[in-house]
Amino acid sequence: MGFTLKVAAQTATFSRIDSLLERGRYQIALKELKQINPQTYSSYYKIGKIYTSIDNHQKAVENYKQSLFLEDNYSAQLMLGKSYQSLKKYSKAIAIYEQIIAQNPKNLTLGYQLGKLYLRTNQLELAKGIFTRLTVLDTENPNYNYQLALISFKEKDGNGMIQNFLTSYKKDTSFVPAVYQLAKTYTALKVKDSARIFLNKGLQLDSLDINLNKLKINELYRERKYHIAVDYLQKIDSLEPDDVFTKKMLAKSYFNLGIYDKAELEFKKVGALDPDDFSHFTYLGHIEKVRKEYQKARFNYYRAISAGKKSRHEEYYSLGVLELELNNLKKAMEMFGLSVKENNRSHMALYQYALTTDSFYADKKIVLERYQDYLNMFEYRDKDMTLFVKKRMDEIKKDAFMKRKKE
Repeated sequence: MGFTLKVAAQTATFSRIDSLLERGRYQIALKELKQINPQTYSSYYKIGKIYTSIDNHQKAVENYKQSLFLEDNYSAQLMLGKSYQSLKKYSKAIAIYEQIIAQNPKNLTLGYQLGKLYLRTNQLELAKGIFTRLTVLDTENPNYNYQLALISFKEKDGNGMIQNFLTSYKKDTSFVPAVYQLAKTYTALKVKDSARIFLNKGLQLDSLDINLNKLKINELYRERKYHIAVDYLQKIDSLEPDDVFTKKMLAKSYFNLGIYDKAELEFKKVGALDPDDFSHFTYLGHIEKVRKEYQKARFNYYRAISAGKKSRHEEYYSLGVLELELNNLKKAMEMFGLSVKENNRSHMALYQYALTTDSFYADKKIVLERYQDYLNMFEYRDKDMTLFVKKRMDEIKKDAFMKRKKE
């Protein structure tokens, strides 16, 4: 009789606790659960679930372990594995999931989670094995081939990756992750028609998908359709404010459209969001140069050069153009020289370096050397430039010959 009353009382307590949890009053529920004496499998399990719901996974682990000490139960095992996964203790989560799968090999849901953990921990063969088995047990789920494609990517198996993404898409043509990856892959491979088909398909399925919109923006930017790009950028800016990619592409699009006030505003936002991105100083310099605010432009170019950790040839080149506009030939020549030093593959920098040297030096020996450097590097790059360089070299040689003749 006493045992029956005790069970009834505990059942009533659990019912009251469930009611409290439904209303979100977990603190009172926790207090009542902790007052149960002695604690049972169910009380520890319910305490663990409360801690899971408020993301206190360490406390959840402690209570699930106590629960399992009292009773070996599937639900507690599963929740313990999930808590370890949330704590990024992947090896412990894997061990629990493997134990459950060994007892129930057809548990597809847990098999999928275990496969993803294998992939996350770079156990590619184990991941491949489990996802391949899942494709047999469930032939319609697109996620399994999608995961196999991600494995192929890690293994640098391009064909396997594309085939699995395609299989995933064929199983469910509305599966946006596969559509996005196919659009992204074909874009990288420069298979434009296929890239456009999957990109447009993806946007039809989910017009607000951030990754698909970013792909579309890059496509429009490459095609110089800046007005349309701005429309897409404003859309995703409203969905994901303060994203560096969005702000930077919006700024560059406004710049290319000649809407300099808006471009300036967005580039300043880029600088605030990503101080390491020195290119915003460069563009601010470009805007000020267009406005003929040369002192400000020079200042921002030097800020970019000072902050830059990679090639700064564009900044030096822009300073060269600025000094040229101000007729500071010696300074312009110095800047073009530094631009060439930063990037000797820039034909424009070397061309301007030679031209400015020609304008600055009366002694043409060094000028001929720089024009020859241009021909050695870029004779076949630009027909008009090469024609000018050869013609100018002939003129210099002819002038030198005539000068010697007069002597």
